[in-house]
Amino acid sequence: MKKSFITLMLLFTAGAGINAQLLYRISGKDLKQDSYLFGTIHIMPKDNFQMPPQVMDAIRTSATIAMEIDMNISLSDQIELIKLSTLPEGKTLKDFMTDTAYGKLKSFCIDSVGWNEAKFNRFSILKPIFFSSLVLQEKMGKQKSFEEEFKKIGKKQGKRLMGLETMKYQMETMDRISIENQVKYLDSLSSMAEFNELFALYQKEDINELHAYISRETASIPDFNHWFLDVRNTNWIPVIEKQIAAEQTFIAVGAGHLGGPKGVIELLRNQGYTVSGISK
Repeated sequence: MKKSFITLMLLFTAGAGINAQLLYRISGKDLKQDSYLFGTIHIMPKDNFQMPPQVMDAIRTSATIAMEIDMNISLSDQIELIKLSTLPEGKTLKDFMTDTAYGKLKSFCIDSVGWNEAKFNRFSILKPIFFSSLVLQEKMGKQKSFEEEFKKIGKKQGKRLMGLETMKYQMETMDRISIENQVKYLDSLSSMAEFNELFALYQKEDINELHAYISRETASIPDFNHWFLDVRNTNWIPVIEKQIAAEQTFIAVGAGHLGGPKGVIELLRNQGYTVSGISK
């Protein structure tokens, strides 16, 4: 079954020997202090949100909170985000879908999501990956995000916030998946089943099964794993190394980035660090 890009990216967005774990300690290689690595899911229903006490302890002792991007997004970045999230000028989803598929999507958004036709038309200029995200969030209802919570905690505790990559780079990575391929996944929006399946694995903290699940579901799109996971993970390592050598840091990235031979955990171990799970 095809899975929507946004659902998979909730965990992006572990190797052998890693079991049920989301929080890790990074030590060794002459580090003067330990740092921490935590796997997030980018949004979840508000009623299901819990901030683990051991995560709060890790943040409290850290000087900096590092996430995939710096959550202090400027007005100019917000404007750039809007530009990068929309289809080429004059185009809508209708230009990339069959009449039948487009009609089905429109009916679903009006009948099941509660949009009127004007609202659907307004959002139909979004690239499929962002359209999917919007629909998922509206179907989910009230929600919370680890990243937004970390931003609030960081501000309250006087922590520095930083990004492992720029927002522009992240958006450009999304554009490496063609609009035509993104459109193929819009047909999965009618069900929350896939999100519930992934969320259940996340709640179990079953990193091995989670990694295997994502790998299976994206096997038909090699570019997805290559650009969204492998390349970005590799790019983050020198940034992480420089940061943890300088000060104790709490690092939070999508849980899908943690696992596998090219995941952040294994890449750090390959560089000589000890990465060990922290139990509840």
